[in-house]
Amino acid sequence: MPAMAARHPDDPARAGADGSPGFEVIEQQRAHEYVAGQIRRQIGLGIIAAGQSLPPERELMRMFGVGRGTVQLAIGVLEADRLIETRRGRSGGSFVLAPNDESATLDFRVLEVAQSAELIAEAIDYRLVVEPAAARLAAAGRTETQLAEIAAAADRAARAGSDAEFMRRDTAFHLAIARATGNRFLLDAVEQTRLHLNSVLALLPDDEAEHRRSAQEHDAILGALTERDADLAGELMRAHVERTRGSVHTILTSLRDRPARALRRSS
Repeated sequence: MPAMAARHPDDPARAGADGSPGFEVIEQQRAHEYVAGQIRRQIGLGIIAAGQSLPPERELMRMFGVGRGTVQLAIGVLEADRLIETRRGRSGGSFVLAPNDESATLDFRVLEVAQSAELIAEAIDYRLVVEPAAARLAAAGRTETQLAEIAAAADRAARAGSDAEFMRRDTAFHLAIARATGNRFLLDAVEQTRLHLNSVLALLPDDEAEHRRSAQEHDAILGALTERDADLAGELMRAHVERTRGSVHTILTSLRDRPARALRRSS
């Protein structure tokens, strides 16, 4: 289970003031915090959509290998953060909350993107390095089961009925390719990059023609993966990511002087 470092800045021994290694005491992360963090990450990636229910408690217990009390504590953390709500009854469960005010949510997202512009620019550049590499590795080593998962994700993205659904399906497509590499570091890199980019990707125009173009690019990448053509898969993924990169940089440029105005409007 992941651990967190507990800092002790006033302790010279731990800070290495006497020339010894500057090790820090390790404090084990509590199990329910880990479970809540994993679910929060899935919500942030859009894999669990607003209005969608989490798996039942018993299934979460099985998935995480923890007891019922740990799952219930994690659910409580997510409820306190207003990420989910729990409903009772036959059709009950824990459901991801949707924003109450779409316009206010949009204003917040614009402000968030404007304030994180430098980090987002670095993330999109990093993506241009990571995802073509992932496509090449996936083409060389993917299994038939993994290829079927990628194909299913591409098909669901092509049939998405809304921009929010398309974003979720698009995320699933890229993560399926990363999983097919068999490399946990690449998968983590693709996930982390997507987490940083989802806010700005949500500001891209909801354009049906753009969705069709992305779906065509997905199909081309899928074809290269099917043929195990690693070089072509990498080139197609690079072109796909490069086009998104251009759109993201256009948004960042247009938002350069937005933070002050957005702050005044929300105050």
